[in-house]
Amino acid sequence: MKISNRFKIEEAASKDPRRPMLHGVHVADVNGSAKAVATDGRILAMVPVEVDPSDTLGVNVRPETFKEARKANKKMKWPDSRIELNGRAKIQKQEGEVSFDYIEGNFPNFLQVIPKPAEKTIKVRFDVENLKRLWKALGGEDKELGVTLTIAHDGSVTDQNRPIEVSVDGEGYGLLMQMRQPGS
Repeated sequence: MKISNRFKIEEAASKDPRRPMLHGVHVADVNGSAKAVATDGRILAMVPVEVDPSDTLGVNVRPETFKEARKANKKMKWPDSRIELNGRAKIQKQEGEVSFDYIEGNFPNFLQVIPKPAEKTIKVRFDVENLKRLWKALGGEDKELGVTLTIAHDGSVTDQNRPIEVSVDGEGYGLLMQMRQPGS
């Protein structure tokens, strides 16, 4: 399997040792294309991967495998990280091969939580660092406080340029300007 080094899919996996099936990254066929999927029950990340015919799909790979693959990739200077999925997750390194056992068990049915395509949508694009700064400015240092994004949508063309209203658990008020969409 090849996976782009920009993806750190293991970041979405659970850190809770009591939830072993959510602690790994599931590699599966999703509607005809291979994906790596991770969730902790609150977030879900799914990224494309490229599999070789010898790779096994439907396996649960330990998160440290992806970190180790990126390290090996830096030394080998490959454009993508490579992990062989055949009996175990195997990584070729300059000093030899390292392998990790799969996590045994059934990964949750993540497809059931993916929303069906909506009839009408609005896409917003914003700088995550600006959202983080605004969150802090509105008192969000307390990790228990959630951030609420309000996106106005009346169907007009100008919706894509409207600022996003931001509050931290109902207190304070901020605006986050959208980034320009590519090509606009």
